[in-house]
Amino acid sequence: MATVIVGLVIGALFGAALVLAALADPDKIIGTLRLKDFHAMRTIAVFVLVGMLGTWILGLVGLANLSIKPTTLVTVLIGGSLLGIGFGLTGFCPGTGLACAASGRIDALVTVIGMFAGALAYIFIHPSVAAPLEKIADYGKVTLPQMTNTPAAAWVIPLFAVGTLVLVLTKPKRG
Repeated sequence: MATVIVGLVIGALFGAALVLAALADPDKIIGTLRLKDFHAMRTIAVFVLVGMLGTWILGLVGLANLSIKPTTLVTVLIGGSLLGIGFGLTGFCPGTGLACAASGRIDALVTVIGMFAGALAYIFIHPSVAAPLEKIADYGKVTLPQMTNTPAAAWVIPLFAVGTLVLVLTKPKRG
């Protein structure tokens, strides 16, 4: 029960952060997909960079317990494409859809119902459709450092540096 309460509190905080960061506005999302408004893309980049660096540092001191998922390229490309199509049609990703549905937006509620319907459809087709596709281009539970036989620092430090530099150089002008 405590885990459920913690999950609900974290979910509520995440939803509030999405709203406060102006990421729950479908027009912002559509603007990002049209490459006209980079606020959402820049915010996500910050999350990814901080998460990557933090996870690496926590791993160095033995505080990260990673559960690497198998790298199945075909199903990831199909799933990502379906997510992108839904994203573009509605202006909501799963997080923003839930946050906006919780705030009473009917379009977001319809989107969330669609997400659950899609998840249910996936459950039914997984054994006959998705499972065989997962075997195509399945690289197993590997990371880029493992695939390239390089230390994680060789990926994390340059990606963090370049990502940070791109964010600084593309910072919007206030005016």
